[in-house]
Amino acid sequence: MSKRRTLKKAINEISADLLVELLAVKQNTPSIPDADVENVVSSILLMQEDFVNRLSHVDKRQVKRFFKQLEDDLAVSTNEIIDHIFQLA
Repeated sequence: MSKRRTLKKAINEISADLLVELLAVKQNTPSIPDADVENVVSSILLMQEDFVNRLSHVDKRQVKRFFKQLEDDLAVSTNEIIDHIFQLA
């Protein structure tokens, strides 16, 4: 159970860090359209919700594989959002 709790905290921290980074980019580059910022915010929140929900439905027969896949997917999603944030700047 501590693995789930740890991952949920990590997911929430990653999401918060992405939001802070997005706001910093927006503050330093005021010419970024608000609609683009809102799209990135919504994608961050959807990512957070998706991964936290996935943690609630673990297949007990393939626990190691599930967590490895979840961590890999989280890394890919995080990198995609980071790329999107830096494309705005």
